[in-house]
This record gives sequence, C-alpha cells and structure tokens, in this order.
Amino acid sequence: MGILLEVVRQWGSAWGRVRSAVRLAEVRLRVPIVLVIAAVVVGRWDVIRNYWDRLTHRAPVESVAGRAVSSNTEYFCPMDPGVVSEWPGRCGVCNMALVRRRRGEAILLPDGVLARMQLSPYRIQLAGIQTAPVDYRPLQKEWAASGVLVRQDETATILVEIPTRQAPWVDPGQVVDVACPDLPGQDWIPGRVRSLERHREGPWEFARATIVIEDPPRALRGGMIGTVRFRVAVATLEPFRSMPRDPPPVVPGEPRTQYVCPDHPAAIALEPERCPIDGNEKEPRPLAARERIRWWCPMHPSVTAEKRGAVCRACGGMALQPRVIGYAPAGQVLVVPQSAVVDTGARTTVFVESMPGMFDGVEVVLGPRCGDVYPVIRGLEPGRRVAIAGAFLLDAETRLNPSLAAGYFGAGRGDRPAVAAQPGAAGEGGAGPAAASTEALRELAPEDRRLAEDQKRCPVTGMPLGSMGLPKRLVVSGRVVFLCCGGCAAQLLREPAKYLAQLPRP
Repeated sequence: MGILLEVVRQWGSAWGRVRSAVRLAEVRLRVPIVLVIAAVVVGRWDVIRNYWDRLTHRAPVESVAGRAVSSNTEYFCPMDPGVVSEWPGRCGVCNMALVRRRRGEAILLPDGVLARMQLSPYRIQLAGIQTAPVDYRPLQKEWAASGVLVRQDETATILVEIPTRQAPWVDPGQVVDVACPDLPGQDWIPGRVRSLERHREGPWEFARATIVIEDPPRALRGGMIGTVRFRVAVATLEPFRSMPRDPPPVVPGEPRTQYVCPDHPAAIALEPERCPIDGNEKEPRPLAARERIRWWCPMHPSVTAEKRGAVCRACGGMALQPRVIGYAPAGQVLVVPQSAVVDTGARTTVFVESMPGMFDGVEVVLGPRCGDVYPVIRGLEPGRRVAIAGAFLLDAETRLNPSLAAGYFGAGRGDRPAVAAQPGAAGEGGAGPAAASTEALRELAPEDRRLAEDQKRCPVTGMPLGSMGLPKRLVVSGRVVFLCCGGCAAQLLREPAKYLAQLPRP
C-alpha cells in the first residue's frame, strides 16, 4: 500500500511539472501563434471565402444546375444594366429575368443609344447633374421685325421685311402685335398682315409684309418706329401639324401591350416571342394612355389600317405590320429644354436617365428653338427623364474619358454617321436603300447572314432582304427562308411550294 501511494505522489509531481511547462509555453508563444493564424487567414482568404459561400448560399438540389456560378460569371438586367448580381434572379427595378454573361464582358448598346455612362451619386452631385421629365406643352414660335409707321386718317401701316428662311409661316391675314418704343407704358396693339410680297436677292429670299392697324391710338404718329411681333402655334406647323392628335377611345379587344426586345426595340410584336437577333425573350410593355397600336406598310407608309388583318395591295397582298402611335394633346408638342441639348453639328444628342445614375446618349431630331426649349420631332418619348443641367459635362466625359463607357459596344462612337431611324428610308442621314439593306443584314447571326446574302430577295414580294429592316426568319419544309418582313409569312405558309420554287437552289 505504501508503494502505491509513493507511485501516485511521484506521478502527480511529474504531471504538475508538465502542466507548468505548458502554461509557460502558452504565455511565451501567444503572440507568435496569433501572427501565424493571421498569416494563414490572409494567405488563404479566397479558399476560406469559397467555403463560406458554399455554406451560406447552398441552393436546393433541384436548382443546382441553374445556379452553377463560376468566379468569372455574373447576371445583369438588359433594361437596367446597372443591376448586376452574382446569382440568378430578377431585376428589382423592372422585374425582368437577369441574363447571364461573363464578368467584364462588353454589352451591346440598344438601338438609338450612342453612348452610356454610369456615375456614382458623389460624382453626380459634384457635377451638378439634374434631370427632369419631358412632356407636352403649348408652344409658340415668335419673330420680331421693325419698320417706320405711316399714319393715315383712321388707320396706320408699317412696312417690314422678313427673311423667308427664318419665318416662312407668315401669311396674309395673320394677326400680329405692334409696339412703339416711343410710347412708354403702351401695351401691344393688335394688327393684321394685309399683304405679303416675296422677292429674292441673290441666294436670299425675303418677304415685304404690310401691317395695318385698324384702330390706332391717338398718340401713335407717323414716322415713329414700330416693332411687329409675329407669332404662330408650333402645333400648326409641319411636321407637328401632321402628327396624330387626341387618341380615339379604346375599342374592346384592342391590344394594349406590346412585346419588345430591350436591346432591339425597332420591331414590336403583339404576342410573346423571341428576338430574332439575340434569341432573348421579348418583354411585355403596357402602352401609355395616349398610345395606340395601328398597322402600316413599311414600304408604302401611306397605306395604314386601324385593325389587324389588312394588306397592302401594292406589295402583292403583304400583311400590314403593327406599330405604336403616340397621340399628342391638341395644340401641344413634346418639348425638351435647351440646356439638355448637345449639338455637335453632325448630330443632336440628349442624355436620358435610364435608371438612377445611368445616362444614355440618345440622338434626337428637333424643330426650331422657341425661347429656352426645343420641340421634339422624334427620338424622345413623354415621361423620359433627361439631364437638364450637366449635359455638356456628360458629353465631355464620354469624349475625354472613354473608359467610363468602355464596357458597352458602340459607346464613344464620336462623329460616325448614325443609321437611319426608319428602315429603307433613302435620303435620310445619307443612307440609300443598298446601305440600309446591308446594315440590316449585319444584325443577323453569322450563319443566318450568309444564308440571307445567298437568297438576296424575298420570295413573296421580290424586295431585297434588309430593305424593310431586319429580315423575318422562317423554317418551311425543312429549309430556312428569309422574308423582307413578317407580313409575308402568312402568304408563304399558305402556298409554300409556289414561293420555295422561286428561291435559289441550296
């Protein structure tokens, strides 16, 4: 028994010495151990982070294939490109399904967009960029001219000369306002254009207008200088006068939704389908209150219809295509502030805020300036927000720092000529039918483009492929056939043998 107690005592003494040694090592090696752990964490941070992501982003078994994301893959929204995610999902702005792409891959700009920039809130505040929506409003064009007043018994007349190029809308019988600087405090006096005589001096054309004042004030004497102010409502001038006004009531069954590809909005559809260029699903866009769907022939724009099913006889019975018609309020035009317009001489651009912090340079066609605003002929839609302060800074940034837009194909194109807005519109923008056809075929996939170039013409109308915009692709009897537009599809499917015989042999 004594021997056993002695063994226990010696063992306890040895264990105490070991424990004391461990405590001493722990105290002395505390700092080196912490440094070694920190070095391992920093050096293997990517591995640790990957393991952590696997634990915190574990997907359900049934969706593992759809959520297989690599380190060089991301998801973005084509309509709101600033929305980027590392995982599949939907855009929080427009609820559109996010599209997969390689990280850092360049994005094709939508049609009509010349450049795109995305700025942080700090840079927007630093540059003083402000935006405002464009809308319809009544607008008047004014022109003033001066002449010597001639006083008669009961009337007074003024002869003024007007450059026809600057005020071609002055007509006999038009009501004008007359003021005399020699009569301080005198309001504008109503007058009328009694006669208008046009004459030419070299390359310049002028008009001599005789203004008559039926009941002049007594203080108005002959020999005074009178200022005549001519005014006309812009809505009564071309091309604004020919624009549709006051939309008709919505008929039951009339389509109120269009399907548009975000990157290629030129061709609309009334049913869900895929974009023929990139294969993406076209997204539904409800029509605005002042918009209606109407049908027309792109080759003969005067041929129109208000209901589906009409055909163009000049094109051999081609079905009319749908398009969106925007109706302006009576007596009003769409206007954009002068401060929002960047005129380079080659083109006129405004910067549209497509989403917070993202600005698209859009080419617009404007009418003559009226005060501090411009009437819009085409290129903008009501409700779009444009940069009314800082537009020149945005334009300068795209030129001086192209890297801001380097992630988008087509950004920073400078002064290269723009493609005509209307397919096949010869004479606009310097592009003829051949150039428009070639430009339309370039949007096809390489294999489809080769087939379309070999086919050359539409078998239904005989028109060159691309002359009416992007050709329509169909597979008939196992053969790929391209049509000048979607209106020829019904006729081809009705008599396929007749039209397939007109195609060149493959």
